[in-house]
Amino acid sequence: MWSRGVIVLLTLTAAALAFDRDVAKERVTEYRIRSQNLHIDELEEELGHIEEAFNKLSEPIEDSEIARVKARLRRLGVQNCAKNEVSCGGDYPECVHNLLVCDGIKDCHNGNDEDEKVCDDSVVRVGSTFSGVVHWTSCVEQADHVSLITITAMHRSDYFGSRAWVRATITREVGGDFQHRQHLSYTAKGYFTFANRKLVLIPGPDAPHRFGVVCDFKFGDGDHAACRAVQEASLHVCAKFRVVRS
Repeated sequence: MWSRGVIVLLTLTAAALAFDRDVAKERVTEYRIRSQNLHIDELEEELGHIEEAFNKLSEPIEDSEIARVKARLRRLGVQNCAKNEVSCGGDYPECVHNLLVCDGIKDCHNGNDEDEKVCDDSVVRVGSTFSGVVHWTSCVEQADHVSLITITAMHRSDYFGSRAWVRATITREVGGDFQHRQHLSYTAKGYFTFANRKLVLIPGPDAPHRFGVVCDFKFGDGDHAACRAVQEASLHVCAKFRVVRS
């Protein structure tokens, strides 16, 4: 009996001596890492299924739609800038005069006044044509009609880049019913301001009237604008229309 106990004791002692704590600790750590990796793989797979289901709910949002929403939020926001100033945007209020926008010098702390999107002149590049249905509210009695604005020339000075000087042809439908309508065209000249994305056109000497056209490109892109026809002298609004790049 005694010899058997001695044998068991010697066996346990040998096993204890053979046990390496560092090796055991390393194996336990490896096991835990494998377990965590499997858990992460399951979470990633589940997240992938959720993203796939979410993407099927609606079409991806285009950059142009995001730009329109941002432009609308800016219009709805509180304007703390003076009449001839524009906001620099960013985390704190900052305004600069509209003549300093796109002049080649960064006047805004964040440089937004010289951003390439702000200073993009593709709106008034030669050949750009915008069309819309004009609705007259005063000044003359006239039925709604289609009007087209086509940019025929554009010049941008190196020392005064805040504005682009433009010439345009304005074409409008005249006449009675659809079959007998004709088109009347006349020249106009004016400018485009980059600070507020505004196009101002004054009728030329060949125009049958003295109504200017003012278009605000306030929808976050260069393809849509809200326009109005105004009396040249008083700036009284006679008609309103929205235009789209043709």
